[in-house]
Amino acid sequence: MKLGEGTFGEVHKAVHCMKGHQVALKRILMHNEKEGMPITALREIKILKALRHQNIVDILDMFVVRSRGSEAPLSVYMVFPYMDHDLAGLLENERVKLSPSQIKLYMKQLLEGTEYMHRNHILHRDMKAANLLISNNGSLKIADFGLARAFDPNLVRDMANVPPEKQRKYTNCVVTRWYRPPELLLGARQYGGEVDIWGIGCVLGEMFWRKPILPGSSDLDQLDKIWQLCGTPTQSTWPNHDALPGCEGVKRFNMYPRRVKTMFESIGPETVDLLDKLLTCNPRERVTAAQALDHDYFWTDPLPADPKTLPTYEASHEFDKRGRRQPPVGPPAPAPAHPPIEASYRPPPAPTRPPLHYTGRPPPPRESFRNGPPPSHHHLPASRHPPPMRHPPPASAPITLPPLVYRPYELPLLFPPPPKDDQKDRSAKDRPAKNRPAKERLTQERPAHLPPRPQVPLGDERPRDDRGGSYDPPDPTSELNYG
Repeated sequence: MKLGEGTFGEVHKAVHCMKGHQVALKRILMHNEKEGMPITALREIKILKALRHQNIVDILDMFVVRSRGSEAPLSVYMVFPYMDHDLAGLLENERVKLSPSQIKLYMKQLLEGTEYMHRNHILHRDMKAANLLISNNGSLKIADFGLARAFDPNLVRDMANVPPEKQRKYTNCVVTRWYRPPELLLGARQYGGEVDIWGIGCVLGEMFWRKPILPGSSDLDQLDKIWQLCGTPTQSTWPNHDALPGCEGVKRFNMYPRRVKTMFESIGPETVDLLDKLLTCNPRERVTAAQALDHDYFWTDPLPADPKTLPTYEASHEFDKRGRRQPPVGPPAPAPAHPPIEASYRPPPAPTRPPLHYTGRPPPPRESFRNGPPPSHHHLPASRHPPPMRHPPPASAPITLPPLVYRPYELPLLFPPPPKDDQKDRSAKDRPAKNRPAKERLTQERPAHLPPRPQVPLGDERPRDDRGGSYDPPDPTSELNYG
């Protein structure tokens, strides 16, 4: 059963033959074996082997398969635990009704996993509802680390004092467009954990609206929708934002007031205050995962739900729900070029009305990015955490990602290793005869059917006559005595 697909390959549901439990197989297709495995797959393997957290998906095993003959491309499979749902599939399931306490439970687990990642200097860079896996026992796990990577926070504490040659930059072609923060849309290449925080804010609003809150059709349209909801930035709200590459050639953006609290007024004061802090346009003013966990939202009624009391649902995945949709009847109605904000952003429906469902899908992030670590997200430690769930013990030191090592019992070598130095210098007896030194070839024993080899003078030895005795060569300048 297929659970999802993308540029990396496909995800299928399977059963472990020896243990009998269900697993998810993520297939990475090797289109060009000469170039090796995709860099996104290598990063995902390294990071998942280093991270250990109850709200981050675990990698169980790996194996390689070559199907349909030796000419077929290799397929590398990553084995993960099977999860019953992803958040996007749950929100598209009309039978699923998420209560405020259930949303608070999912938000708490999401922020705890994100805080653990950022504390250990890992960026996810593709935070969205489809990458949040949920089980029927109420456990949420962050998945799909194909765009994740490690970063060094010490290099970017104060970028003004860092020489240009030491500044490390990231690509801005990450994060699915509907969850992409404004600084990446404007071309910023120095960022940290704040890019994940923006995506978490979009997920929080999506859980109440049951549809993406910022579904832009292009990068420019995405920025315009962000300004309509979060307000157009100014020098007072976001200093030096106009110095980003995306602002070159733009005289001014359309001016909109900030309307986050107005549009989400019905979800409660504490909830809308947390959402307002998560969706702050200025990345330096955006709340961190540790600060969000200490927000009053998690300390007011209703508290996060007990996972044991949650109902069970039928398996709901975004790919499965997308395959069941019916195409609209008749031609689609033309949309206005610049819809008014009242038409673009409506408050969530009343509890008595059926929730709205968005039938589209966000475009995938562009993956043609270059290497380079990003600056850190400045964050402050939280002073307290909500009591319903245990918080993992803090790490004594940042995780150092080990080099990727293929062991025989884990993953066979995809390509033969290069010859060692001692194998390059083979002994003389193993060399072809034509590659041996001339002196060595002359000293070898000649075959019986060949005449004897003529004597060749070596070094200072004097030539010998036919009688075996030595003689002195005649001097051409001396007189001949015919006596």
